[in-house]
Amino acid sequence: MNLKRFSLPLTGVFTLLLTISPAAWASTELSDIQNHWAEKPINSLSAKAAISGYPDGTFKPDQPVTRAEFATMVAKTFGYRATAKTSTTDTIKHWAADYIAATTEQKVMNNYSDGTFRPESRLTRSQLVTLLSRVLHLGTAQEQYSDDWPTSFTDVPADHSNYRYVEIANKLELLPTNYQNRFQPDVAATRADAAWTLQALSGISVSKGKISSVDPDSGLVNIQGSNNQPMLSLITPETVILRNNATAPVDSLLSGDEVTSIAMPSGDVKFVKAYGKVTKNDLLSRISSYTKGNLSTSQINSIITGDWDALKSDLQSGLYDKMVSMGLTPAEAETILVQDWSYLDTLSRDRLAEAISGYLGITQEFSQAIVARDLQKVKEYGRIELATAALGRLLGSQTVADNN
Repeated sequence: MNLKRFSLPLTGVFTLLLTISPAAWASTELSDIQNHWAEKPINSLSAKAAISGYPDGTFKPDQPVTRAEFATMVAKTFGYRATAKTSTTDTIKHWAADYIAATTEQKVMNNYSDGTFRPESRLTRSQLVTLLSRVLHLGTAQEQYSDDWPTSFTDVPADHSNYRYVEIANKLELLPTNYQNRFQPDVAATRADAAWTLQALSGISVSKGKISSVDPDSGLVNIQGSNNQPMLSLITPETVILRNNATAPVDSLLSGDEVTSIAMPSGDVKFVKAYGKVTKNDLLSRISSYTKGNLSTSQINSIITGDWDALKSDLQSGLYDKMVSMGLTPAEAETILVQDWSYLDTLSRDRLAEAISGYLGITQEFSQAIVARDLQKVKEYGRIELATAALGRLLGSQTVADNN
């Protein structure tokens, strides 16, 4: 290589430096984020050209972030590109039209039912965590969680429409540390909030592949990556495992399962999503999720097989108290629990089904099926592979709140 072709006289270098306007150097720096709590993540994303400031050189970190601004931040952070020119009536000539199209194609953001995107609308904190979860494909309507996660914020109880999204974001350490005990779900998310969470999200490791072996005792899962590179994931008691979209134990994972492992920068695996052949354990896990975790898979199996002795005493006690509160005598309640149908008429079966329904929060039809222990009728819909779908029709679908 002829280096002289690329050389510049030293005097020329000084001349070039002097002709560059000081404003051009300052344009890469944001003037209003010094000593701000989100200064570091803002600077980090700015250095990657994932975010930018306003023409006056400010970032305005405490200003509410709009849907258009967040779509732009997400698209730039994760390299989303629109494959087709798609736009709504209110984004055709919008400055962020391409970024909006990219995020809607990725199903991270949605249009409203009237066909608009509303690019200048503000995002709430509740909507922000919903969109973060969608980037990782977590918290979908198909996922059924049986575990009752501890409530992290006093103002987002378990029955809040966005409870699961908030808890997912908290488990993945995506929330700013200044949120403390109150999440304030309806408060407008700021540009600083958006930058902080996106920087944290960009550090999450998502690995995909196929399980080659599982050691349930140690929690070690060997994964053959999509690039044929072996990977090792360590499942801990804090890891949330979903198999075929239902919460499941580590021993339910099978060789050959398609798997996605979501880990922190430290290597801690927070979520594992696996898909494979439907098994009896999948059916039991699905039923357990419909009872909101009040019954474990082993307890459900004991009920179905009629092995009441295997059930924990606290479950029997709960059902006993429920039936007594319904007006049964202690003797009647005890007789029903041991299923001595020769002593009581069929009304007792209905009483037990009603008690189970109220105690577990499931439909009475499903409770009656449990009491009858008639799995054959379910299997007739298409063996165990369709059992989950059959139970879904029986119980009614559960949906997750959709935040645009």
